[in-house]
Amino acid sequence: MADLKMDLDAVRELGSSLTTVANEFENANANSDRIAGAVGHEGLAGVVRDFAHKWDDTREKMTANLRMLAESSTQVADAFSDVDRQLADGVSGNGSAPANGAV
Repeated sequence: MADLKMDLDAVRELGSSLTTVANEFENANANSDRIAGAVGHEGLAGVVRDFAHKWDDTREKMTANLRMLAESSTQVADAFSDVDRQLADGVSGNGSAPANGAV
């Protein structure tokens, strides 16, 4: 039987990183307003603001998807950790096989 190896820390880190990206997306308008104020040229500042605000709907959808992927990544890592622990306990005689027939 083949072994399944998964870097659960990397999967959890993926969830954390995706959450960070989603947070940045949510703050994009505020960040773009600060950047626009710092460029020193009103024409360029207007372009920066306009670009950021036109992306509102797309950014909102992307943020929702990023949050869903972040949560899913964390859930996958937690589920694999739980099954691994249950299997180890079952083999060592300290517990029972995983619930719901999971392996």
